Amino acid sequence: MRRILIVDDEFSNLEALELILSEEGYGVTVASDGRQALEKLEDAVPDLVLTDHMMPVMNGAQLIQALRSDPRHQAIPILLMSGAPESVLRPLTTAYDAFLRKPFDIDALLQRIKMLLEGAPARKSPGT
Repeated sequence: MRRILIVDDEFSNLEALELILSEEGYGVTVASDGRQALEKLEDAVPDLVLTDHMMPVMNGAQLIQALRSDPRHQAIPILLMSGAPESVLRPLTTAYDAFLRKPFDIDALLQRIKMLLEGAPARKSPGT
């Protein structure tokens, strides 16, 4: 089962995305900010990180930089989502693999996730 880490400080977004992706057959872990996301990575490395940009404690750009600077997590595909246009975020980071502007269509999200996961090797679960 492919695992996705969703990072968003809006509980309703986390809850909706977790439900949708779980129903699609993905294993889902959630975090409410970048720092909590990094802590969750210690338990299980996901196959994809889906992160919001605007968050307290550690925003999406800072999380992306932390992931890309850690050899253990450099290859994880990252889907950045934000209500801001991508052109506004590009000066902050370009190290993500795909971008979706909020609000987005669920079908577009699922297509983008599928595309990113097809290019990424499945990670082995502990004990397999």
